[in-house]
Amino acid sequence: MKRSHWIILLALAAVNMVVMGAGLTALGTAILVPAERLPTVMAPVAFVPVAAITAVPSATARPTVPRPTNTPAASATPEPTPLGGAQAAASPTVTESSPMAEPSATPLSAVREAPRSDGGAQAAETLVPPTPQSGAPAADSLAPTEPPPPDTPTLEVAWEPSPLPPETATPAPVAPVPPSPTTPPTNTPAPTATAVPPPTVPVALALNAPASYIFPATAHASQIFLQGKNLGNRANVFALVGDSNTDNPNFFAPFDTGNYTLGPYAYLQDTINYFRGSFGQHSPAAVGSFSTARALDPAYADPARCLPGETPLACEYRLQRPSVVLILIGTGDHLDWANFEGRYRRILDFTLAQGIVPVLMTIADDLDSQEQGAPYQFTNNVIRRVSADYDVPLLDLRRVVDLLPNHGCGPDGFHYNTPPDGRSADFTGDHLLYGYPVRNLTALFALDELRRSVLQP
Repeated sequence: MKRSHWIILLALAAVNMVVMGAGLTALGTAILVPAERLPTVMAPVAFVPVAAITAVPSATARPTVPRPTNTPAASATPEPTPLGGAQAAASPTVTESSPMAEPSATPLSAVREAPRSDGGAQAAETLVPPTPQSGAPAADSLAPTEPPPPDTPTLEVAWEPSPLPPETATPAPVAPVPPSPTTPPTNTPAPTATAVPPPTVPVALALNAPASYIFPATAHASQIFLQGKNLGNRANVFALVGDSNTDNPNFFAPFDTGNYTLGPYAYLQDTINYFRGSFGQHSPAAVGSFSTARALDPAYADPARCLPGETPLACEYRLQRPSVVLILIGTGDHLDWANFEGRYRRILDFTLAQGIVPVLMTIADDLDSQEQGAPYQFTNNVIRRVSADYDVPLLDLRRVVDLLPNHGCGPDGFHYNTPPDGRSADFTGDHLLYGYPVRNLTALFALDELRRSVLQP
C-alpha cells in the first residue's frame, strides 16, 4: 500500500476525532492539499461523512500562495425576503475569520455566533461566497486566481445550513404614517353649559326677515292704487278696520304723538313721516267687539260721523279717502265662524271697488276652535286663502306672535299685551317680547314696503 493511502486513512481517523475547521486544515496539509486552497474562513464546521471526502492522486505540486493576514471580515448584506425578514441561511455569506481557533465539539445546529476580537459577532455557518457588494471585497479575491492543476486532489465538504436566529430577523420596513393635517388644540378648556337663548333671539330673527310673513302682491297692488288715485284717494293716508286690538291707544297712536323708539329700525322714520296723521285717528270701522258682521251693519255706525244707512266700513273710507287699509278682524266672529268667510269676502269686494289696497292680517287667538269647535286656525286659514284668491297683500302676524310668550297676548288669550313700562312703540330690548310692540313694528314693515314699491316707487 502506498504512503498516500496510509495518510488518507489517518486523515479519516483524524476527521472523526475533530469537529471544527482547525482539524480540517491540519488534515488538508497532511494529505498534500495545501491549506491555502481551503477557504480562508474556516470557522468551526460540523462532522463530515467519509463519503464527502475524495482524494485524487496528484503528480504535480501546486504553487504556494501567500496567505493574507489580519484582513477585515468581508460580508454581504442579506437581501430582504418577501416576508420582510433576512434571507434564509440557505444562501450564506462568507465572513473572513481570524486565524484558526481551537476545534469545538459544538453541533452545527447550535452554532450561531463566534466572538470577534473587535467586540462584534460574526456568522459561523456561512461558507458560500456571496455576490460581491460595493465597498466589501469578495471572499474569492483571497484565493489564488489561477485554476487548480488537474491532478490536484480536492476536498469536498458537505455542510448543513441552519436558520437564522429569530432575534436577528429584520422586520419589513413600514412606511411612516404622515401626521394629521389638523392637530387638535391642546389645553382646551372644558366646555361649559350654554344658557338657553332668550325669546328675543327667534323673535328678532323673524322680525328681521319680513319676507317670511309679509306678502305685498306688488303688481296687483299697483293696479289697485292707480285706480284709487283716479277716484281721488290720498296716497299718504291709510284706514283701519278691526276690533278692540285696533281700537286701542297702544296701536299706532304713539307714532303721531312722538312716543316711540325705533332703535335699529330708524329707516322706518320715512314711512312714519309719509303717513303722519293717520296713526292716531279713530276709525268708525275699528271698534271694540267688532266683527265682520258689525263692520257691514249700518246699525253699528257712529251716528256723529257717519251718514244715515252708511256702514261703518263705508263711513271710514269716505272720511279718510285712503290709498291703503289695514284689516285685522276675525276674533269677534268666533260665535259665527261658519259664515266668516262670506262676510270677509264682502269686505274685500267693497274695498277693491273703492280703489283701496287692502293689507290683510292674521289674528293671534284661536277662540273659534277653542270655544266653538271650529277647525284649528280656521279663521286664519280663511284670511290666508282670501289673500291668495284676491292677490292682495298679507301680513301673517300669527307667524311672528307665535314666538312670543302666550302669543303676545294677555291673560284672556286674545288681547295683545304691553310691556310693563307701557311703551308699546319701543323696538329695543325686551319690549319686543310683547304683543303691541311686535304688532306696531310689523305693521310699519308692511306700510314701508307698500310706500317704497307702490305708493312712491
